[in-house]
This record gives sequence, structure tokens and C-alpha cells, in this order.
Amino acid sequence: MARVDPNVLLEFADTDRQQEVLSAVIKYGSNTKASEFLKCNRRSVDKLIERLSRKAASQGVAPHRDLIHQTAEGFNAKRISTAYKEDGSVALQWVIQEPDKQSLKQRLDYMLEGLKDDLSGFKKSVKEPSKVNSDYLAMYIIGDHHFGMLADSETKLDDDDWDVKIASQILLDSTERLANRVGDAEIGVLLNVGDFFHADSSKNETTAGTRVDVDTRIGKTFKLGGRLFQILIDKMLRTHKQVVVINVRGNHDSDMACHLSSCLEILYDKEPRVNVLPNYSKFIHYQWENNLFVFHHGDRIKHEQILQTVIKNLDNEWSQSKNRYCHLGHIHHHTAREVGSMHFEHWGSLTSTDQWHSDSGYGSERSMTSVVYHKDHGEDSRVKIKVGNE
Repeated sequence: MARVDPNVLLEFADTDRQQEVLSAVIKYGSNTKASEFLKCNRRSVDKLIERLSRKAASQGVAPHRDLIHQTAEGFNAKRISTAYKEDGSVALQWVIQEPDKQSLKQRLDYMLEGLKDDLSGFKKSVKEPSKVNSDYLAMYIIGDHHFGMLADSETKLDDDDWDVKIASQILLDSTERLANRVGDAEIGVLLNVGDFFHADSSKNETTAGTRVDVDTRIGKTFKLGGRLFQILIDKMLRTHKQVVVINVRGNHDSDMACHLSSCLEILYDKEPRVNVLPNYSKFIHYQWENNLFVFHHGDRIKHEQILQTVIKNLDNEWSQSKNRYCHLGHIHHHTAREVGSMHFEHWGSLTSTDQWHSDSGYGSERSMTSVVYHKDHGEDSRVKIKVGNE
């Protein structure tokens, strides 16, 4: 496949980071050498070149495709017709232009991609552990945490308060205790099974529009939640050689969960030991050795539907894995069930009850669990931390 000359793309670079990457590619002659010089992922360089190539082509510039006539500012190439001579050279070329019709979503996507180029890799590396066991993976499971929720013990039957400070401290303490007890597994998975955030907008509502009691403004809640995840990830990096971050979209925080993963992906872009899985779908899957893990919040869907969806859409992963697990949240207490050859578990939560659930008589054990898996045999052991048990 013909390759675009990076010199041509300089005119289409909008940010300092894009110009820096292009200059490195020009200087060193390849994307690989440029990524080594910039100390970034080769894939990031490839994606930047591809994105700028598409932008240039949309404006009629792709010399490797015999397109050299750039459109007027604010216009894109609607149609290009080229007539060639017998020797392959261009005889005539017509470029039909039209006003730029990019959707708002496309514009925002480009803007965010540009920001990612400039902001990636702000997080400093954490020293990795000296010894790990590559046969094991430890999964830290955060139940519905409802970060940002406000619960006042004076107005409830139980005596458990909840706000962002309490939510942060309890999760940090529980993760610390689990990390000290799970052993030396090479991979640590930080799994949020959904509803990490209590509200999904500044209207103090869930994704569906249900009003909820909140502790503080949504912007501050999101900032504190992001900072909390940084601390958790850094802690796990000291225990495990690789850390995988999974944020399932819940019925309370479908959009906020996406924002959180996007920000963490940008923050750890230059940290090869951290892998933030995309969560554009409510279904997420992760395959490790002989184990297939599927994640869903568990709202508005039955286990049998999940099983059918997995078999239909992940047939290769299914056939390659002997051990199959589905991790869910939503109901705030632990249940386990086997359907076919897949193990389903809903996980408990560290969270206090809010006013509505307390008045309705709901409540459950408050805990956080870490499950350790063997690469061949599946689940090996598990550790559970209960709130109030030191």
C-alpha cells in the first residue's frame, strides 16, 4: 500500500504534539524509529499519521493517490475525477468541492484526539515489583460504589454515613488490604462492575433521569473519583507487573463511566504496564490464557441472554477458553450461579444504603472481594474484606 509523505501532512497538523510526531517521523524515516525517539507507543504514531492522512485526503491532498489540489478553506472534496494517460500520468483532474459537513460528534472526536496527543503520558511510571508469578491473575472487584452519594445516619434506620470522603477511604483501605493478601500474581485487574458514580449529570440524576441525593457537585465528584482511581492503580502497580482497568457502564453512570475510562487511558498512555479496556459497549470481555471473562452491570438482562450473546459474538474466545466467567453488579449483594458452562456472579458492595433503600428495607453485607485465577485451571482462591473488620 502506498504511503503518504509525512512532509505533506505538516500543513494539516493542528497541535504542537502532532507537529512533534511528524517531525520525528520525517527525521528518523519510520514510525517505529520515531516512536522509539519519542518514547511512546508505535500504535499512537500510526494512528496520528492515519488521522492526518484522512484529514488531508478529505481536502483533496493525497499525492500518493495523485491528489494534489487542496480545497478552499471550509470546504471538502465531494467528488474527484481523474483521467490518466497511457503512461500512467495524470491527464486531467476535476475536484468538486462542497462545504464541510462534519457532524458535531466528528468535530468533538477530532478535538479529543488532538487533546490526547498533547496530554498523553502525564503520569510518571511506578517501580514494578521485583518478583511476580506469571501463572496467576488477581481480580479486585469494586461493587456498586455510588461515589458522590450522600447518606445521613440520622435519617435512616442504620447508622452508616456515606459521602465522597468515606467512599474514598473505605475503598482505599479495602484495596490496600486485598493487595497485601492476594500474593504475587503477575496481572492485577481493577474491575468496577458499574455504578461507581451515583449520578450521571449535573442535574443530580441517574442516566435514566431519576433524582438522587448527592454529596457535592458532579465536576468535583468526577475529579475526586479520577484521583481515587490513580491511587488505586499506582498501588496495584507496586504489587503486579501488569494492571488491567475495567469500568463497566452502570444504570446510574453510563456516561460517567465512559468519561472515566477515556481520562485514564490518556493519563496512562505512555505507561505500558497499564491497559484500560474500552467501554463503549455495556458488554466488555477480557481473555487471559485459558480464561474468558465477560463483564456487564447486570441491569435489564438475564443470565441466559448474556450467555446467548457471548456464544454468538465471542465464539472464537469461547472455544479457546475452558474457564468462562461473567462478573456483574447491580443488586448490591453476592449471588453465584452456573448457566451452561459459564459461572455468573453478582458482587456485593462497600456502600452504605441511601435514604430510599433504607426506608424500603433494603440492605446487605458490605464487602469487597479479590479472586485469584490460574492461567490453566481458572479460579484458585479468593479473599473478602468486610467493612468494619480490620
